[in-house]
Amino acid sequence: MAKTGKAFHHSLVGFVELAAQVMNARAAVLWIAGNDSAGVAAATGLGMDGADEDIQTLGRSIADWDRLLDEDAADDQVSGQDLAGYRVLAGVPVADPDGERLGSLWVFGPSFGKSDDDGRIADARESISRIAGLIGTDIASRVASDGQLAAARAEAERATRSKSRFLSAANHDLRQPFQAIHLFLHLLQSKVSDPSQQSLVTRIQEAVQSGETLLTSLLELSSLEAGNVRPAVVQVPVNDVLEKLIREFDGPAVAKGLRLRFMQCGAVVTTDPALLERMLRHLIGNAIRFTAKGSVMVGCRRRGNRIRIEVWDTGYGIPEDRQAAIFEEFTQIPGPGSRDRGRGLGLGLAIVERIANLLGHSIAVRSVPGRGSVFSVTLPAHREVSEANGNSAAPVSVLVIEDDPVQLMAIRSVLESWDCRVLSASSGARALASIGMKDQPAPDLVMAELRLNGGHSGLEVLAEIRRQMVAEVPAILMTSDSARERTAELTGADVSVLVKPFGPEHLRNAMEAMLARPIGARR
Repeated sequence: MAKTGKAFHHSLVGFVELAAQVMNARAAVLWIAGNDSAGVAAATGLGMDGADEDIQTLGRSIADWDRLLDEDAADDQVSGQDLAGYRVLAGVPVADPDGERLGSLWVFGPSFGKSDDDGRIADARESISRIAGLIGTDIASRVASDGQLAAARAEAERATRSKSRFLSAANHDLRQPFQAIHLFLHLLQSKVSDPSQQSLVTRIQEAVQSGETLLTSLLELSSLEAGNVRPAVVQVPVNDVLEKLIREFDGPAVAKGLRLRFMQCGAVVTTDPALLERMLRHLIGNAIRFTAKGSVMVGCRRRGNRIRIEVWDTGYGIPEDRQAAIFEEFTQIPGPGSRDRGRGLGLGLAIVERIANLLGHSIAVRSVPGRGSVFSVTLPAHREVSEANGNSAAPVSVLVIEDDPVQLMAIRSVLESWDCRVLSASSGARALASIGMKDQPAPDLVMAELRLNGGHSGLEVLAEIRRQMVAEVPAILMTSDSARERTAELTGADVSVLVKPFGPEHLRNAMEAMLARPIGARR
C-alpha cells in the first residue's frame, strides 16, 4: 500500500485507531493481501520506527495468521498469540461489499481480565467486524474511483493525441492546395491582359487569401485548445519584438494612408517571444484593419512589477456593452455599413486571449465609439528564475484550492502522476492556515478555483497568500465562467487562467509557462 495517497492513508489510520479504542487495546494493524500491495496498510500503537524492514517483518508475521481467518475459523485460533511482545485480542477478515477478501484487521493488547463481561467482549468484537466492513467499503470505493480517474485520464490523453495528429496532418495537407492555387493564379495573372479578366483574377486571389487566413486562424485556435502549444519562457526585450512588427506592418499602414507610430521601450519581460509576437501581430493587424483614417501607435508603460504593451488606434471604437464579446470566436463588431469580410474573421482576439491565459498575461480593452480603441497586454517585468529552480530535478510543490472533492481528487491524482508534491485545501481559509504553518514550506505554484463556496474568490485568497509570503507566487486560476464575467476581475492579476473543462496537456503547459521549467515526463 506504499502508493496510497496521503488522504486515503489517513482515512485507513483513522479506522485502525478506532478499532484499538473500541477494545481498549494498545495497538491495531490493517493488513492488505494483494500481488502489488501485500503488507501493512495502516497501524497504530506498535511503537515501531516505521523502517521498511520492520514493516515487512510485521507483514510476514500477519500473513501467516491471515489464513486462519477463513470461513468459520474460531477466534481461539488467533487470540492469545504473540507478536513483538503484543498479544492478539482479535483478528477479523476485511472484504469488499461483494465479499472479495482484501486482507485482515488485527487488534493487540493485554488479555481481557476475568472480571470483564462476556457481553462487552462480544460487543467489542462485533464492533471490530463492523469497522472491518467499513474499511472494505472504503478501499473498494477508492479503487473504483482511481480506476475511473485513470480511465478518464487515459481517454483525455488519447483524444489529445488524436487531435494533435489531425492538426499536424491538416496543417500540412490543407495548406498544400492553397500553395498550388497561389502559383497558378500568379501564372494566370501574367497571361491575362484584359482589364475585366484581370479584375476577376484579383477577386479570386482575394477569395483564396480569405480562405487561407480562415484556415490558418482555425488551426492556430485548435492547436491552443488541444494543448499542443508549449511555451518557452525566457527574457525578452520588448523593443526587439515591437521593431520587428513595425517593419512588418509599415507597408499595409501606408497603403491605407495611416500613420504607424512606435514608441521606444527599454523594458525586458518574462514570456515566450514567439507567442508574444503572435498576440501583438493580431492586435496591430486588427488596429490597421479597423481604422479608416488617422493613426495606429504602439508602445509600453511600466505598472509596478508589470509591463503593459498598448496598441492605440483611431478607428470606429467599440460600445462598452460589446467589449467583452469581441474575445469570442467569430465575433466582429461591425463599423459603419455592412459587415466586410475583408476586415477580419472574428478569430484574432479569441486567439490572443487564449495565448494570454496560457502565459498568465492579461488582455484589456478601452474604447470610445467614434474615437478609437486601446488594446493592451500586461505581462511581468523580467523576474529572475534561478538556474537551480529552472533545472533542478526537485519536484514542484503545488497548493491546490478546490472546494469540489471530485475535482480536487482528479487534479491531485494528475499532479502526483507528474511527481509533484501536492498540498490541497477545500477552502481559502484552510489554504491560508496551511501557508501559515511554521514548518510548511512555501509552494512553487498555487492553483485555485476562481469561485469558491461561501462567495469567496480564489483571486482574493491568492492575493492574501502573496501578501503573507511577500512574493508574486506563480498561480493558475480555474473557472467555468464565460469570458465576459472574467474580463474585469482578472485584468492585471498576473495569473494563468484555465477554463473548465481542460485537459492534462493544458494544465501542464500552463504550469510550465508560469514556472519556466518542465513538469513531469512527456511521452
